[in-house]
Amino acid sequence: MHGRIFTPKGQNRRYSATLCRAARRAPAVWLALCLSLAGVVPARADSPQASPAEPTGAAPRVEPAALPALPPVRPLPPAAPGVRTTAEATIGAVGDVLMHAAVKETAAAHGGDYGFLWAPVADLLRSNDLTFANLETPVAPRTGTGARSFVFNAPPAAVRALGAAGVKLVSVANNHIFDQGRDGFLETVAELDRLGMPFVGAGPAPHEAGPRLVELNGLRVAFLGFAQFFNQSGNDCPARREGPCVKASLLDPERAVAAVREAAARSDAVVVSIHWGVEYTGQPREAEVALAHRLADAGALVVLGHHPHVLQPLELYRREDGRVAAIAYSLGNFVSNQSRNFVPGVTPDAVAAPREGALLRVRLARRDYGRGVELVELAGVDYVPLWTENDTVELDRKRHPEARPTIRVVALDRALAEVRAELARFPEPLPAPERPAWVKLRRREAAYAARRAEILATLGEELAREVAPPPPESAAATR
Repeated sequence: MHGRIFTPKGQNRRYSATLCRAARRAPAVWLALCLSLAGVVPARADSPQASPAEPTGAAPRVEPAALPALPPVRPLPPAAPGVRTTAEATIGAVGDVLMHAAVKETAAAHGGDYGFLWAPVADLLRSNDLTFANLETPVAPRTGTGARSFVFNAPPAAVRALGAAGVKLVSVANNHIFDQGRDGFLETVAELDRLGMPFVGAGPAPHEAGPRLVELNGLRVAFLGFAQFFNQSGNDCPARREGPCVKASLLDPERAVAAVREAAARSDAVVVSIHWGVEYTGQPREAEVALAHRLADAGALVVLGHHPHVLQPLELYRREDGRVAAIAYSLGNFVSNQSRNFVPGVTPDAVAAPREGALLRVRLARRDYGRGVELVELAGVDYVPLWTENDTVELDRKRHPEARPTIRVVALDRALAEVRAELARFPEPLPAPERPAWVKLRRREAAYAARRAEILATLGEELAREVAPPPPESAAATR
């Protein structure tokens, strides 16, 4: 075949067949032309091998993806040792010990036993490594000139009874320390030394505030004491004297802050007793709050306030170094004859406030945080609501002129439990002869519950501590 090939429409199949037969003997060019006319495109040598046709409806073939490279497994480092407590001590604190005439008469009516006054809570006082109280009275049996309203004096037996109950440190820096003059003040200091009762708030100038260093379970605790004012003169030293000048500690805010800072450098923890504020007011003034914060930031972990004779709030203050300080602006009275005419359910509740108190408990701990970091800090704060019983309004002095009041400090939780146990013994229905005793107990229950609620509202319900009944020997002593 020669020349150009032209195929009319419809004739391609016939001519392609003829050409394909000829291509068996023709050169490769004729073979390509034959395949082209037949509609077949030969695969290129560099093209992928065509796959056989998949059946209609078959799922497409999916090639697995290559896994990404993963980093090698690195195990967690071993956990650091936990925070360890290497030393711990508890400090308790109560408020004012006021030796009114009726308080001393109560002790006299019980054979001169001053321990009777606080026997119901003595086990709680002793449960601490150290319990503190504000001794708001001179102890001057020889140089004293007598006690009267607002002028106090106490016998050594009262101090011995405090010590036997667990009070191991007192402050004498208060407004009544010179009630018996300078001689009475010096005798008080000497009597406390003789009785083995450590104290703060008086001593050789210029360190009359302290510190008093006490070792408690491996912790070195420094105590300081200050008073905002004195009722009587007597703090000036005579021009002619032998030895150093012994003074009571009068509060000067700048000196107090410096003393706390110095004591903190010499001890593991600092506790400050401070006699301040306004009597019978339930809140501290701005100046007291500001000073308390300054004392804490200077190094105090505990600030114990007194003088108002009523409770004031308890503050947990975070210091500039991150540690927390406990500030009791006023712990109220521990024992006194104040508010003796309070009648529960009749007299306004505010009248009862001087008979409300608290046993504060703070726990100090040295904690090892690892890598050479050790801190002494608060490990717990709580309190027990207290109440001073006083039956003055129940006495019939006309019929019984010899009658003397009975004054005692009780823990309100225990007092409530005892009253409710007595109420549970009454039969139901209640016989008529039993009704007066029943009503008396219900009134007492209501009074205890109200006083407890008032204390919790002042100091904070979340810090209140319920206490178990006293041990049998203590329970017998309370009756």
